[in-house]
Amino acid sequence: MRSTDVAIDRGAERAFSDNAALMLRAAGIGKSFTLHGQGGVRIDALADVSLDVQRGECVVLVGPSGAGKSTLLRCLYGNYLASTGSIAIRDTSDQGQPVTITGAEPRDVLRLRRGVVGYVSQFLRVIPRVPTLALVAEPLVLRGVAEHEANARAAALLARLNVPERLWPLAPATFSGGEQQRVNIARGLIAGHALLLLDEPTASLDAENRDVVADLIVEARERGAAIVGIFHDEETRNKVATRRLELRPPLRH
Repeated sequence: MRSTDVAIDRGAERAFSDNAALMLRAAGIGKSFTLHGQGGVRIDALADVSLDVQRGECVVLVGPSGAGKSTLLRCLYGNYLASTGSIAIRDTSDQGQPVTITGAEPRDVLRLRRGVVGYVSQFLRVIPRVPTLALVAEPLVLRGVAEHEANARAAALLARLNVPERLWPLAPATFSGGEQQRVNIARGLIAGHALLLLDEPTASLDAENRDVVADLIVEARERGAAIVGIFHDEETRNKVATRRLELRPPLRH
């Protein structure tokens, strides 16, 4: 660990100690990719991005294509390891202690995902032959909720998202893009995670269903979730955001 990372980690510890509402602190995040198949060319996707997010906030990432919005979300979730900087998340499942995921063991990242951090992307990773109802209920079951209760909550959420009941016993592999995305959103929101990362969750939805999803996000925010999201349409951004963070493509050298 570099000395600069140690300083950032200690600063994060102080910040979490001083502010009980703080859920996420990202400091000086940079991410670069090396294209080994193209002579080792390095592409800088993010440079020196910092962000604090508290309970009850929805921070919307804005900026042109190539600014690194999705890359930042993947770094916050731990899918990408940040090249520079530090990311700390309050572990509400463990006495509220911050976990620095940029240096965490994989088991600690997985524990955070199970109990603290929800993530919704544009794409549903379909599990063959698993019924939609079970797929949506699974995050609750993994957290110890009884199966009958988890199924009831999944059914209520699917109904609210206008997924027809006749589809609930079926695996979503053959569903339309919009239906799959609504299943994806239901799975991502059902557990009531304290931190939500949303990567264009409404991109494939019509106006009616975008409104339903926006209402669910506002409700999550109002119950105290900390949210970071990317939304392709201005109306949804205006409805869910408490503030915006503008990203710019890193300077190319």
